[in-house]
Amino acid sequence: MTPSERYVDNLCKKSFLPFWSFPNPLGKKGKELCDVLVVCGHTIILISVKDIKVTNHKDRTVQYKRWVNKAVDDSIKQLYGAERFLKNVDEVKLKNRFTKVALPDKKKRTIYRIAIAFGSDYDFPLQMGMNKSGFVHVFDEKSTATMISELDTITDFTRYLSAKEDFLASNHMLLPEETDFFALYIQTGLEFDYPVDAIAGSGGLWESYINSEDYKDWQKRIVPSFIWDYMITQLHTYHIKDETNSQQIQDLENAIRIINQEDRIHRTELGLALDNAIKRKSKGRMLLPQKDAEHMYVFMPLTQKNWELKESELELRCIVARYLNPTINTVIGIAIGSNGTDDSVYDICYHHIPELTDDFVKHAKEIQQELGYFSNPKQSSNSEYSIKDFDGFGIKY
Repeated sequence: MTPSERYVDNLCKKSFLPFWSFPNPLGKKGKELCDVLVVCGHTIILISVKDIKVTNHKDRTVQYKRWVNKAVDDSIKQLYGAERFLKNVDEVKLKNRFTKVALPDKKKRTIYRIAIAFGSDYDFPLQMGMNKSGFVHVFDEKSTATMISELDTITDFTRYLSAKEDFLASNHMLLPEETDFFALYIQTGLEFDYPVDAIAGSGGLWESYINSEDYKDWQKRIVPSFIWDYMITQLHTYHIKDETNSQQIQDLENAIRIINQEDRIHRTELGLALDNAIKRKSKGRMLLPQKDAEHMYVFMPLTQKNWELKESELELRCIVARYLNPTINTVIGIAIGSNGTDDSVYDICYHHIPELTDDFVKHAKEIQQELGYFSNPKQSSNSEYSIKDFDGFGIKY
């Protein structure tokens, strides 16, 4: 792996977690498919990285054409070739030739193509990505670092890529840098009252935005979300281990994949709720599912009183929560706390229950009646989630 490829791979891992980001997968006849493959749910991101030095030719136009040919056009060709290969396969081998990555159903896949061009010193204009064979996002070092650092959840990142593709399919735009387009996206949502035939600018939109009060306010608002990021890291680090059996690993990865798809705004809401649950040390609470969501969360603080039976209690609470919320099919239980030590521990359980059978409902009712879980809820809400608190504490945001 070249230094530029390693740089991009590390950026992706920072945002999308290691088990979603795969460097140098293999394609046709065992040759490199692309530099980084990201697979999440129905989404596939193909990334090609080229680090090309600008030639010493005296004509700047010749320098530019030669650099674009090697740094951009060659990446685009690789991306189209990778996509053609994926159309006929259900899995991809990684560089070690043993590990295989399962791909989403061919009929449900959404593929994004990203060409990353290093070596231009940021002074060469990059095309916006329109192509008759499919949209290709073209980034340089600066825009790559900005996009993946600012859009550091898979949901926020792909939402931006989709919005950009949709907008440029019917509007023409000329901006000096990708980061300027990104600033326009943040500030307008790319929603205008009239068709945009042309937008041109001299640059500086991104620099202006990050020096604004709006950006400072945003950075303050999202601080609570980082407890969610930290929790994901801890769950992955301490629970995905060699001694964990295959079914446990699958359940844990399924759960972590779901919680890692929460976007930054929702992570802020979830982080506030999780922090509140920890501080109040309530017996348990449900975060009611968002509109059209198929999953929900159960939070349970850990203390010396429930430490020995914590796994069992969390499982039983999740069963009752599934019974009480018939519109969802997945419950993720998260427990956090300690047995008196200073170090916090995270536990997690995952229940995918697509159907409420008579036996399941009977079992859930017995648990609720015997243990009193979620029997007399008090409900409060914030902007995105309603939270049922079960120890008499209301939650206000």
